[in-house]
Amino acid sequence: MSKGYLFLIGGGTDSNLIFNRMFELAGGKDNVRMAVIPSASSHVGSTMRDYEDYFTNELGIPKERLWSVPLAISDDPETEINEGNWKDNAYHTEIAAKIIDYNVIFFVGGDQRRYIDALKKNNIESPLLKAIEGIYMNGGIIAGTSAGTNILCKNSIGGGTSEEALLNRVVTKDEDDDGTKLLVFQGLGLAEDIIFDTHFETRGRLGRLSDAVVLTGSKYGIGISEKTAVILAADNTIEVVGFGSILFVDLTNARILNDPKKQLHVREINVTLLTHGDKYSISTKQFSPRQGKESIINIPYFDAADYHVSLNVFKEYETSQILINYMLDNEAKDVIAMMDYDREYAHGDMSSFIRFVETDDTQAWFGKLELDGSSEPLNSYSGTNVLLDVIPVKYMKETAKAKDFNAVIFGIKNDLQVMVYDNLASLPVLDAKIFIYDSRGRLLFKKGSDRYGRSFIRRLFTAGEEYSIKIKFDGEEKNNRFTFHTDMEGICLC
Repeated sequence: MSKGYLFLIGGGTDSNLIFNRMFELAGGKDNVRMAVIPSASSHVGSTMRDYEDYFTNELGIPKERLWSVPLAISDDPETEINEGNWKDNAYHTEIAAKIIDYNVIFFVGGDQRRYIDALKKNNIESPLLKAIEGIYMNGGIIAGTSAGTNILCKNSIGGGTSEEALLNRVVTKDEDDDGTKLLVFQGLGLAEDIIFDTHFETRGRLGRLSDAVVLTGSKYGIGISEKTAVILAADNTIEVVGFGSILFVDLTNARILNDPKKQLHVREINVTLLTHGDKYSISTKQFSPRQGKESIINIPYFDAADYHVSLNVFKEYETSQILINYMLDNEAKDVIAMMDYDREYAHGDMSSFIRFVETDDTQAWFGKLELDGSSEPLNSYSGTNVLLDVIPVKYMKETAKAKDFNAVIFGIKNDLQVMVYDNLASLPVLDAKIFIYDSRGRLLFKKGSDRYGRSFIRRLFTAGEEYSIKIKFDGEEKNNRFTFHTDMEGICLC
């Protein structure tokens, strides 16, 4: 037999829609034999009871075909049993021998590091883990939710925020983990070259996923929203099931510009947005939208009046809103999103921003979607071949957060892009006057910003030479000197 399926759930409330699709892939409920691995939970006993009740009473899996595997790291104080006595059970051959009879293995949520402690202590695979790998290689389904999804790839994200990840706040040891730094460690290894991340939209994890892919030398990342699942098949195709979206990031052709262990600077990550029913082949790069979706690439609903500048790209649901409302279904082709303007910020003058860019290959689809549990049809979008840049930016003044107009400048190959925006209204500034001077003060360029607050200054600069910029708007003026470099990092003229 060939490999089975990895069934990767993004966390959140358990969904009958998702689990019923899982049971279909297992040959129907009459064929399901399901083992639940509870060891990531901090309340193992109650987690086992809850899932036993859910799978049997709500989803109809007979009790005799459902097994909660006795595997835990610590005791659950809410039960009479000392689950701490189960911490070495993964190394007991009778446990491994029993699990072979099951065709669906489900890893619950919690702390993914507990799975390593239970199944792969000191980087040595336990008999139970080897048995689970055998089930997968022989056509079985290995599923997880939240931490249970994160752990299934070769390199696992253990914690951290997008902001800290992009600023190179990275740790590899638990003792250095403060809850905000990006923590990456070896997972269970069922998927190569792909990193999974969960609770993706609600917790704004685009930055940490992108950095983790670069940091580990992987090729791809899959960010999965809550109540949403990705099915990864043996032929390297993915299918989406559920109520949210997934973001597939492909770094195979990206240009990584930062030195190792430095603040992330990467250009031209290829991004694909998928929702329920969509399929995508990782091997061939072919996308198949769900039946009923229609192309909208040349008929955007929104126009420039709806375009804004995001001042916190990692807030809840902001990534998908940018992709949908300001790109795929909008006239805009180039969107800049700041990382942290409206947050408490404690990293001096350094930050990052995200740039989304449509290309000639970008495609977009839209359709109405009716799902179990939906009170009304959902708006369902898909998009392919959007490019993503992650660019460091330096604030020029301590008054960076003053509520007046701001401007960001950065290099795109041999050109300079200027973005002028109103911090208070989160809107681009139209017709700000932009002046570029050479090192001797001679005027080289004068133009107003466009309706998206942008100005592209092309074929003007020489790498390594110094220039100055002046921007005037509504009686205010900002000035700064800069040295131009190909793909130069950003400067915020705050």
